[in-house]
Amino acid sequence: MSETARPVGAVRAIVGESPVWSEADRCIYWVDILGGLVHRYETDSGSNRYWRMPEHVGNLVLVDGGGLLVALEGGLHLFVPETGALATLCDIKVDLADQRFNDGTCDPRGRLWIGSMAMEEPVRRAVGPLFRFSPDGTIARMLDGFLIPNGMAFSPDGRTFYVSDSHPSAQTIWAFDYDLDDGALSNRRVFATTHDLPGRPDGGTVDADGFYWSANVGGGCLVRFDPDGRIDRTIDVPTEKPSKVAFGGLSLDVMYITSINHNLQNRDEQGLAGSLFRLDAGIRGLPPNRFGPLEQLSTGQGT
Repeated sequence: MSETARPVGAVRAIVGESPVWSEADRCIYWVDILGGLVHRYETDSGSNRYWRMPEHVGNLVLVDGGGLLVALEGGLHLFVPETGALATLCDIKVDLADQRFNDGTCDPRGRLWIGSMAMEEPVRRAVGPLFRFSPDGTIARMLDGFLIPNGMAFSPDGRTFYVSDSHPSAQTIWAFDYDLDDGALSNRRVFATTHDLPGRPDGGTVDADGFYWSANVGGGCLVRFDPDGRIDRTIDVPTEKPSKVAFGGLSLDVMYITSINHNLQNRDEQGLAGSLFRLDAGIRGLPPNRFGPLEQLSTGQGT
């Protein structure tokens, strides 16, 4: 076991995000948001392959039955890496003028939860909504008022939903009670804040013990919170802007961390920025929830 995060592969993304482990492909899929790329790091060979998307790509999740659900600027698409095929499942660009999809995750019943944010830099407007996209093709606007929605994850039993806002003025992770039957949120409360910690909460995940991991962007560290929101441990990583963690490997005991090589404070010291990192910290994760099954998908959409 080692608590030293080491880069894997030679890729340096602009904004690396959204790592997810695919057991079937023995790889980590991840994205470069501003580069418009979907990457695949093959853990057996150590090689990386990528596909160029037609727009900024905010997030991806695995699809039940194969393929990836890829969120581009204002649409959700089925992407098949083997063929390169990209099919639109939901397009709401009209409702998201000057915005793009950002972080997202699936619940245990196959629904996608995903946020959107303004494309301006720096972000000044709290116009970001949170959507729930169901396998039957319907999309519902569930929450509003986010600046940079991030950190989405579910507890091991699926009964608690986490979401954060990474903006410097927010720096808050919230928890909700979650109804698995109807996908409803209730009992919003502050789970943790990072005002007194290095960095801000970016991508989040939950491990097999039910502890929540935050990649603290700008702080060069990962923070593990217990289910009551207390800090359990902090692990430094050798780059200023870690962005999200995924557990991978056949035993789900390897942590893969994406990072950002954009708007850095001290670029001269950021030679590894944008890397995908590997960390062996003696913690086991959970299999990623998948979207679908796609057999339920209809042509109807609603907001």
